[in-house]
Amino acid sequence: MTQSEPSLAPRSTPRITAVTRRDIFDYLRGEGGPWWGRLDEIDFLEGLYDLDKLASRDSRYKTARRDIVQHRVNNPLDLPDDWVFEDPRFQLLDGSDEVLLAFLARLVHPEVQPDVDQSSRRVEELNRILGPDGWTFRAFEFLSSRPIYKAVPAEPTGPMVSLPLADDDTGKLDLVLGQTYCLLDRDGEEVVRDLLRATALTLRRDGGFYHPMPGDGWTADTYEAVLTVDRVLLPSFTTAVTDAIWQRLEPVLIWLQRQDVQSLVVEGDLRNLPAVPPDWRNQTAEADPPIVRGLRIGLLTPEFDVMRQDFSDLEIRGTGFPYFYDTGRGRLITEFLLDDRPQVATLCHVTLINKDGVLSPRIKLWKKDKTKRS
Repeated sequence: MTQSEPSLAPRSTPRITAVTRRDIFDYLRGEGGPWWGRLDEIDFLEGLYDLDKLASRDSRYKTARRDIVQHRVNNPLDLPDDWVFEDPRFQLLDGSDEVLLAFLARLVHPEVQPDVDQSSRRVEELNRILGPDGWTFRAFEFLSSRPIYKAVPAEPTGPMVSLPLADDDTGKLDLVLGQTYCLLDRDGEEVVRDLLRATALTLRRDGGFYHPMPGDGWTADTYEAVLTVDRVLLPSFTTAVTDAIWQRLEPVLIWLQRQDVQSLVVEGDLRNLPAVPPDWRNQTAEADPPIVRGLRIGLLTPEFDVMRQDFSDLEIRGTGFPYFYDTGRGRLITEFLLDDRPQVATLCHVTLINKDGVLSPRIKLWKKDKTKRS
C-alpha cells in the first residue's frame, strides 16, 4: 500500500482504538531494536508512502523525504527513534485501521525482520494487543521459506486480562466475570446474563472433596470457581443456569492458563450474619407458625401468579442488582405467571436495571411446557 496524501480517507470505520494504538507503540518502544529492522527508515517507509508527495514540516524543505534525511540521517539526534508513531503525516495514531496494519505487517516482513523466531514473537504480541479490537495477523504466503503476515478481521477476544491470573487477583477475576457476561450476552442468554451481575468470582482449591479417577484430569492442585451471591438469589441459580455460566467461563479460564479450574459452584453470601447474644445457648427458639412453614414451599419457584396473588406483597430489594421479593411467601420473584393452563403456562420474565438510581424493567415473554420436567 502506498499513501501519497496525508488526508487519505479511511477505507473503513476504525476499529482499533487510540488505547490499543498507544499500547502497540509502547510495546514497540520497549521491545528492543529499531522499527525499521535491517532497512533504513527511508527504505522502510517507501514501501508504504510516497515520501516525495508528503509535505515537509521544516520550512527549508518541500518533502517528507528531505525531512528524514536532514533530521534522522544528517542529524539523528534531532528526533527520537519513535518519531514516526505520532507524526500526523503517517496517520499511525489516528488514521484508518488499514494504514496502521500495513505498517505493522511491514515490521514483520522478511525484508525487514529476517529472523523468523523474532517475527513470530512480535506477531504473537501484536495479536494479543489487537485481539480485543477484532484483528489478527496470519501467515498466508512465504518468501524464501519465511512467513509473510497479513492482517485479517477476527472475532474480538474481549477485555484483556494480563497473565498470570492468581487466586487472589480480585480485579482480574472481576474482568473474567465481565468476559463471561459478554459471552452470555452475545449468545442471547439474557436471564443468565443478568443473574451474573449480582455475583462475585473467586478461585479456591477443591478442598479434597473430589476423588479423582485415572485419566479424569483431577489432581491435588485442582481448583474450583466459586460464584458468591445474595442468599435470596440462590434459588434462581438452577443446574441449567450454572451449566450455562460454566460453559462460557471455562474457556475464558483456559485461555488465561487456568486449566486447573475444573468446576463451578454457587454459594450464598454469609457476610450479613445475624447478631447473636452471648447466652444464645440458653434461649428457646420460637417455633414458626404452621402457615409460615407451609409457605416455605414457595421458595422452590420464583413465579408470582398475577391472577391469584396480592401485588401489595411485592417489594423491590437490592441496590446494585435490584429484584422483586414476595414478602408474603418469602421468596425472590423473577417470573410473573400471566396465564396457567393444564399443559402450557405463559410467563413474563422481568429484570430490573438500575441506571443512575433510576429503575427500568427488561421484559421477556415466554411459554413453559408443563408436560416436561423443569
